[in-house]
Amino acid sequence: MAQLLTDDEVDTALVALEGWRHVDDALVRDIPITPDNYRWLSEAVMNEAKALDHHPDIERTGGGIRFRLSTHSAGGVTDKDVELAAHIDQVVDGAARDRG
Repeated sequence: MAQLLTDDEVDTALVALEGWRHVDDALVRDIPITPDNYRWLSEAVMNEAKALDHHPDIERTGGGIRFRLSTHSAGGVTDKDVELAAHIDQVVDGAARDRG
């Protein structure tokens, strides 16, 4: 089982994860996107998640998409969540470059 991170460890990890925040027992990031970009972005993130064998909660919001990362078996944030957050950032940053 993955080891739960302390609040201090999560805060340290968040320094490198722009746009992410620690909410309750999860890392959360809201990304503004147009409705027509929801599908490809969620699919791209799920491909990363599958490769890492760790899956996010993804939800459509009024102005975009929300990713919520938590290791349910550990009851909170673990290294797996931090790693997946970094991969999500790479997907989003790459998409911004490709579309920008």
